[in-house]
Amino acid sequence: MSRGQLTRQELGWLLTQEAQGAAERLRMGVQVLKSNVPPAPHAGDGQPAVDATLDALDDAMRMLSSIHKTPSVRGRRGRIDLASLLWEVAPEARVSIEPGGGTEVNGDEGELRRMMSLLVGHGSGSGSAVTVKREGDYVRVGVVLGPDRSATADTERAWLNRMAMRYGGRHDLEGGMEVLSLPAEHAGEQKERDQLRKELDEARRQGEAYARELAQVFTQEEEASSPSASPPPLSGTSAQDRVATLARFSAGVAAELRGLLAQVGRDVQHIRTQGGHGAARVLTEEAEDPVESIKRRLRQVHDLVAELATVGEIDAGEGTAELDLVDVMRSAVRTLAPQIERGGVEVKVATAPADPGTRVPVRLSSRAAALIARELLSQAVAATPRGQAIHVVVAAAGGALGEEVGPRLTIDDAGASLPSTARRAFVALELEPSTFGRPSSIALFVSSEVITWQGAILELGDAPLGGLRVGVHFPRIERS
Repeated sequence: MSRGQLTRQELGWLLTQEAQGAAERLRMGVQVLKSNVPPAPHAGDGQPAVDATLDALDDAMRMLSSIHKTPSVRGRRGRIDLASLLWEVAPEARVSIEPGGGTEVNGDEGELRRMMSLLVGHGSGSGSAVTVKREGDYVRVGVVLGPDRSATADTERAWLNRMAMRYGGRHDLEGGMEVLSLPAEHAGEQKERDQLRKELDEARRQGEAYARELAQVFTQEEEASSPSASPPPLSGTSAQDRVATLARFSAGVAAELRGLLAQVGRDVQHIRTQGGHGAARVLTEEAEDPVESIKRRLRQVHDLVAELATVGEIDAGEGTAELDLVDVMRSAVRTLAPQIERGGVEVKVATAPADPGTRVPVRLSSRAAALIARELLSQAVAATPRGQAIHVVVAAAGGALGEEVGPRLTIDDAGASLPSTARRAFVALELEPSTFGRPSSIALFVSSEVITWQGAILELGDAPLGGLRVGVHFPRIERS
């Protein structure tokens, strides 16, 4: 195969492409002139109309295009490796290949071979320096330019440019390099997959929005005040017996988890002493350090153990006492300070009426009151995203609602909202919390049992700024 001048067929195809482009530009220019210039006087019969001349020129271009449909004889078509093709075309060339990217393109082997042959022929002598590498969706073949040894070098570059455009690529002169960029294999398929993935994500988001709107429509006709979310008591079982059973269950689970955590702690120490830190980093898919990840998960399990142990310490026969609900909530905030700091949230405690010296007396078991405050605040912290705030309001008895109304505790988190139709089942551990984007509902379940035991009422609603509102109505203290 000649590495120099273009063949007659290649030259005819190139001239046809250039003539077609010139004819199109001429017709566009004539259309612009006709739209801006007033019509000329009627020409004589011997003067042909401009439109007829352009139509005749288009017919000539179509005839030329049919004669020179392809620049060369068709050969094998399919997946062609440009690096391998270069070794066959120019075995004496110094070829630099960037590994890992892939240098395959889809096309006709004869056409690609001819393009590589002309491109290498523009290099500096028989030992041309050629670079083949993958950049994004293109395979780039570059050659260091040498002196033009052929009078038709410009024509050959014009042919390469036309062929590159025909393949969907480009032909460039970059400094002392002549670069031919062709679409890589599967580049279009990858773009199509990415586009389909984006469309699927958008469809998923729209589906979630439609689901939220449907849930809102179904709940619009319900009463403004949601009913008690506490699960109904078991028939034949007193609230005191239920709490005693819950306490024994929690104590047994806490003891089992303590044994497991002790073994996990020894495993972490073994990783540190045996140099397994690096191996763990390679195997994990998380961005954080493996040991730190284990420590974080252990802290979460320790928090669960502490909660269960507190429930296990409840005495079902413990008497009630008059407590300040404001002090109970502030004590819970101090107890959960490490968890609040790790979660990156803010807890704001207010009273109604808004007076720093306001006391809200309630008659509860001291351990039950501490557990209710801590469990409800803990679930709010777990549900609230980092950087958001949790609003806690402790309202005194009576006030604008009348003396018959008892104290009320309200906790508004900034997590995902919960449809009213699912609130009762959510508290009763009958639903998967992740379905609604909420954390575990164990804390609400435990709180509901203890609240029922203490004669109070648990209610769930919508927070004013989004999220879940947990409210507790405590019995009014009877004064003699």
